[in-house]
Amino acid sequence: MYSYLENVYSVSVNCSNCIGNSPYPAIMVQPLAFSLNRAQPEALVDQIVREVEHALQRQTLHAGVRMPSIRSLAKAHGISTFTVVEAYDRLVANGMLVARRGAGFFVAGAADARDAGPASPGSGLTTGAAASEVTNAWLLSEIFADDSIAVKSGCGWLPDSWLDEDGLHGALRSLSKGPGAHFAHYGHPHGYGPLRQWLARRLGELSIDAPPENIVLTHGATQALDLIVRTLLKPGDTVLVEAPAYCNLLAVLRLAGLNVVGIERTEAGLDLAALEQAAQTHRPRALFVNPALQNPLGTSLSPASAHRILQCAEQHGFWVVEDDIYRELAPAGTPSLAAMDGLSRVIYVSSFSKTISPSVRVGYLACSRDLAHEIARSKMVAGLTSSEINERIVHAILTEGRHRKHIERLSDRLTRSRARLITQLQSHGVTLLAQPEGGMFVCGSLPQTSRPARELAEAALLESIMLAPGEFFLAHNEPCHWFRFNVAYSDDARLFRFLDRAATGKQAA
Repeated sequence: MYSYLENVYSVSVNCSNCIGNSPYPAIMVQPLAFSLNRAQPEALVDQIVREVEHALQRQTLHAGVRMPSIRSLAKAHGISTFTVVEAYDRLVANGMLVARRGAGFFVAGAADARDAGPASPGSGLTTGAAASEVTNAWLLSEIFADDSIAVKSGCGWLPDSWLDEDGLHGALRSLSKGPGAHFAHYGHPHGYGPLRQWLARRLGELSIDAPPENIVLTHGATQALDLIVRTLLKPGDTVLVEAPAYCNLLAVLRLAGLNVVGIERTEAGLDLAALEQAAQTHRPRALFVNPALQNPLGTSLSPASAHRILQCAEQHGFWVVEDDIYRELAPAGTPSLAAMDGLSRVIYVSSFSKTISPSVRVGYLACSRDLAHEIARSKMVAGLTSSEINERIVHAILTEGRHRKHIERLSDRLTRSRARLITQLQSHGVTLLAQPEGGMFVCGSLPQTSRPARELAEAALLESIMLAPGEFFLAHNEPCHWFRFNVAYSDDARLFRFLDRAATGKQAA
C-alpha cells in the first residue's frame, strides 16, 4: 500500500494558516510514496515517522508543505486515525512538523526548527564538533550529541551491543505489565526501597556494612559526587584528587569553586609521600579516589596503599570519597576503602552505567546513616527524587538472575579487546603509561617529539576521530603527550594510521 503527499500550491499571503508569523513561499511538492508493512516487527507509528524523516533527509519534503490530513492518510493505508495522530504528534515533538489549529500539519521551517531547540542525539543532525576546539567542555557535552564522528576512541562508554540490552528489554516488558501507579508518583528521597535492600546485600558481600537507610540512590555516579560536594564542601575548600583523575569529577569540583590539588597515581596507587605532604600543606577537606580499575589508567590500589590512605585521612581529618563504579569488572580481592574503613570516614559511590546501560542513569552512594540523611536532603533541594521508574528497571535486571553471566561475558570481551589494543598501540609507537589490570581503558603516550596531545586531538577530529588527550584528566590541564583509549572503540585502522603520522610529525594527506 502506497500513500502520496498531494501536490501543494501556496501563495505568499498573510493568513491564520501560516506557520509562525511568516507566510510560506510559493512551492510545489512532487508526490512522495511510502509503504507500511504490517509484517514487520516495527510499529506502524514508527514506520510513518521513519518514512517522513527519510523524506526530509532526501529533501523530497520542503518547509511549509502541508501534510496529508489525518483522515486521508489513515484511509489510504487502512489504519486507525489514532495511529496517524500519534505519528504526527511525535514528529511535532521532534521539531519536524508544526500543527496549525484548523489548518492541519505542516513541514517545519527554519524558524520552527530554531524554536524546537538543538537536535537530540541520534537525530542525524550534528553539532559541528569537527570544526570546534577540543576542550574538556566539548568532551563532557558535545561528544554525546555528535553522531558524525566515526571513531570514538576517546569516549567513556561501551557500545550498546556490549551492554545488557536483553536485560533492559526483559525488565521493560515485565514492568509494563504492572499497575500504572508504580510509575505515576515521586519516589522515596533515598530511592526505591527494594533496590536499596538489594544493594545492602551486595555491599555486604564486599564486606561493606551498609543497611538500606545508609544508601541514597542518585541520577548516576556523577550526581552522587555532586551531592557529596554540595553537602560537605564550600567554595575555597581544598580537595585532593588523583593525577590523572576522572575528568567529570574535575569538572564538578571546578564548578563548585574548590581548590583542586593533584596527587600522582602510580602503578600501586597514590604517591604516598606526595599525599602526606599535600595533607600537611593544604589541610584538605576530602580526597577523591578510584580504588579499582582507575579511570583513566586502569590500575587498582594495592592493599598497602589503601591502608596508608586511610591512615593519612584519619591523621589529617579529611573525607575519602571512593568512586568504585568499575568494581564489577575488577579482579576478585581488589581492595575496597569502604570495607576497610567501615563507612566511618569513607563515602562509597558506584553506578550501573558501565554494566547495564548509561541511559538508565542509576547510581548510588553509601555512608554513615546521619550523613546519608543530609545528602538525601541535598538531593531533594537540588532536584527532588531520582527516577523510580529507572530504579525499578535496574532492580528487575539485577533480580532476574542473568546479570552475573552478563558481567562474565562483558569482562571476557574487555580482556580480549584490551590485549589486542595494547599490542596494536605498542606496534604503532605508543608507550603505555601503566599496565591496566582490567576495565575499559588504556593510556598511552606518543614520543615527546610529537605535537602536544590536545593539538593532535583537534587534528584527529577533522578526520572524524575522537581522542581524549591526557590533559583532560589533570587538575590544571597541564600539556602532555598521552591519550586515554577506550578498548571497545579503538580497533580501527583509521586510528592507527593517524597515530603513525602523529608520531612522525606528518600531517594528514
